[in-house]
This record gives sequence, structure tokens and C-alpha cells, in this order.
Amino acid sequence: MTGADETGHAASIDRRRLLGVIGGGAATALLGTGVGAAKPGHGNGKNGNNGNGGDNGNGNNGVGPCTCDGCPEGTFCGKIEGAPEAGETYTFGSDGDSFSVTIESVTEKEEGEVTCFSFSTDDVVEQVCVKGGPDTATYDDDPEGDELCAPTNPGGQQAAISNVSFCGSARECYQIDLVEGDAIIDFGEEGPYGERKFEDFSVCEDGSNLTGLESDNDGQSVDGCTVSWKGLGFDESTNTAGVDVTLESATSEPCTVTLAGYLLPDGETKFNSGSLEEQEYRNHETVSLNEGESATLEISLDG
Repeated sequence: MTGADETGHAASIDRRRLLGVIGGGAATALLGTGVGAAKPGHGNGKNGNNGNGGDNGNGNNGVGPCTCDGCPEGTFCGKIEGAPEAGETYTFGSDGDSFSVTIESVTEKEEGEVTCFSFSTDDVVEQVCVKGGPDTATYDDDPEGDELCAPTNPGGQQAAISNVSFCGSARECYQIDLVEGDAIIDFGEEGPYGERKFEDFSVCEDGSNLTGLESDNDGQSVDGCTVSWKGLGFDESTNTAGVDVTLESATSEPCTVTLAGYLLPDGETKFNSGSLEEQEYRNHETVSLNEGESATLEISLDG
């Protein structure tokens, strides 16, 4: 990480596209609108508490307007009023969605005023707007991990941070099951797949946290059906899962093969048997195969 001093921006600003440093506390607008700026501060948005104090979403629930003029589509605005504090986690919520950021480090003036910070998140943060003095510095293009600073003030000195807004959303993660038979829509009512599984894996929407995937297999037998598959996987560009399957042999025909996808519970990035009933069904495709027949299964995981 590049350090920052009291008289200028961190060098990391030069590595990232700085959308705008403009007056009046307004940042360059992007597509979409930010909604539901969350309450910051002690006991209102830190350490896992829901930042907006409710679930009413549209409108500003924070202190003052969102520093970002418009959040990217699919994200909403969460605001820290005042400077962020090192080691603190801030959680923001709106319309049933939420995201959290943890402040990893801060840079201070000799007087103790915070001028720069870096953060980490397990969710999606697409834009950060840092207010200092009369101006706002706006960062996009995945600013996690960079040192983000308030602008210099009109006198050329490094301004202290007065507030920070984040445009973010929860990162969705999925469980994908390739199974014999029909899809399960509600695990709470129907129970797990158990021995009906050919293969399963979990993955997040950006392709991260891929766990348990065997993309190709020459033959796996379940309940008298021996199936081979190729190309089992996830495409983050289209948010789809797919596979090519072939029925190699069967004790009785036809055999039913299903590819099914589920949204994992909030905060989970891989399968957890203890929260199985909380998985949310997203989509499935089922095919009946006779021996030697092949098919391509593909499902969208969009909500």
C-alpha cells in the first residue's frame, strides 16, 4: 500500500481513475441512483449493526445527503458521517440488501485529523466518495485496498475527511448441484439431495470463492445412472452455470439429470449443511436421457 502525507493525495490515486474532484459536495454522476444512505457513527452502522436503523430503503437515512451524486446501477449508498476509524466495520442496509466495509488503516495529520484511509470488504463496493473541505474526491473501478484521500483544499493543503459515502451491495454466492432426478425447490420441505448428487460446487457472482468443482468426469453412477460431464462451471460475465452431460449407461431408461442453482445465505461463500434450509432456489434445467444421449444444461442465477 502506498503511504500518504499531510500535503497531498496518496500515490494510489494516480493508479486509479479519479472521476471528479469538484465543489459543493457533489460527485460526477454515474448510471443509477444511490438510495438509503445508512446511519454511521458509534452504535449506528459499526460492528455488524444495521446502519439504517430500519428497512425503508428509498431516501436518505443518514446524516446529510449521500456524498456520491449517483450510485452505479444495482448499488445503494451508505454514508459514514465524520472520518472513518481504523479497525471499525460499518454495515449499511436498504430494501433488504446490505453491505459492510472494514477500515484497515487511516492516515492522520499531526493534529490527529484523518486525511486518507483504506478498506476491505467481502461484498461489492463500486464507488467511494470522500468529502474534505469544499470538494469531493470520487473513486471507482474497485477501490478496495487502495489508499483513498480527501482532496486538497483551495490553499493547496491536504483536507481532513469530513464524511465518506460508499456505493455497494451484497455479493451473491451460489450453490450449484448436478443431480439425478428432479430439482428441490425448498430444502426445508423436501430435505437435501443426499446420494442423488453427481457433483456440486459453490461460487460467488464475481467468480471468487470457487469451491468443490470437478469440471470434467468420465463417469459417475447414481441410482443406476452412469453420467459423464464436461465443462461444468460458472460464467461470471453472464451469471450462468452450465454443463454438457452424457448418459453412459443405465440399469433402466430414461435417466433424469438436473442442474440446479441456489443463492447461499447472506455472508456465506460456500456450502454449509447447517444453513441448507436457508438456501434460496434460483433456477434449474432438467433433461431425460437414454443411453448414449447427450445434452447441454444451462441456468441463469439472476434473482
